[in-house]
Amino acid sequence: MADIEVAHRASDLVKQLSRTTRFAGSSEEAEARVLCRRELEQSGFVCTESEFEYSQAPGKWGVPLASAVQAATILIVARIALHRGPLVALIVGALLYVVLLFVAADVKRRWILALPFQRARATNLEASRGNPTIWLMAHLDSKSQTVPMLIRIASTIALSVVIVATTIVLLVSLRDTLDLRLLWMPLQIAAVIAALPSVLCLVRNESPGAVDNASGVAAVLLAAESTASHGDLGVVITSGEELGLAGARAWGARAASGIVVINCDTVDDAGGWRLMYAGARSRRISAAASATSASLRIKILISRFIPGILADSMALSDRGIEAVTLSRGTLRTLARIHTRRDNSNAFTSEGVERASALLAALTTELS
Repeated sequence: MADIEVAHRASDLVKQLSRTTRFAGSSEEAEARVLCRRELEQSGFVCTESEFEYSQAPGKWGVPLASAVQAATILIVARIALHRGPLVALIVGALLYVVLLFVAADVKRRWILALPFQRARATNLEASRGNPTIWLMAHLDSKSQTVPMLIRIASTIALSVVIVATTIVLLVSLRDTLDLRLLWMPLQIAAVIAALPSVLCLVRNESPGAVDNASGVAAVLLAAESTASHGDLGVVITSGEELGLAGARAWGARAASGIVVINCDTVDDAGGWRLMYAGARSRRISAAASATSASLRIKILISRFIPGILADSMALSDRGIEAVTLSRGTLRTLARIHTRRDNSNAFTSEGVERASALLAALTTELS
């Protein structure tokens, strides 16, 4: 198809997908999945739907609880430093933080799929052509939050800065050459202020999810269509991403070894192109990205995930699968997503057409 035709298709797909909210497991999400299946089958893919069970509790309450615990840890450490000394405070703080890290890791590995509380069902759409080792992925579900994404990310970063500052004050205090006790009250206040937006960040179902993530789904569908004559390829349209990456975790638990996954999540009209990764950086994907960047003359920044951002490729990286997430946006994008303003009127979908070309080129380079 000509670029102008792809652009029109991109805009049409985003509008159809974001007509309503698409909370994981809802009838609205199921209707959008029917559209995706129809598009993929027309492109020569064999489609199957895989229902899975998971707990909504970590996705709904993980961020508020984790932020509250981190702030409480700083408050506890500050009180111990004032009354028992910096050495005891440093030991207690280190122990509490290690416990928090282990709990967070266990939540990702087991709790989201295994917790008996707030159980729910959702469905992934898997499509394959031939015997694929390269997979494209995008999540279909949407959600809103009581706190905009930009503010929540700022809260996460600010809380990390306060933790680092607390650690530095403790280490300096061990030398007994400086009296830093006056800093403990400002640090406690800073911890509470930094954590508050995340503590108040509750899940709602009020966003049409045009940029996050009808844009990513449309880009994947168009890329799959454009590579119809390019051999084996797989596509996964996940559910439950907005609730702890549940769909990607369920799919990754049974995925074949040796595969490569390019996830597409949040493609706005403006901003730089990013390939974000967690864990070890994939040399294979990096080489394909460099070749694609040169051939299409598009600058692609390869970097770790911005703190506070979650995406399906993270769940796959946790299982040792080579995976990255393609995204494009600005601070205005982060301020809009997970709100009612994330609708198809807010952008032109021009970025979706270019994202589909990038995804198609990446799959060709990786094949």
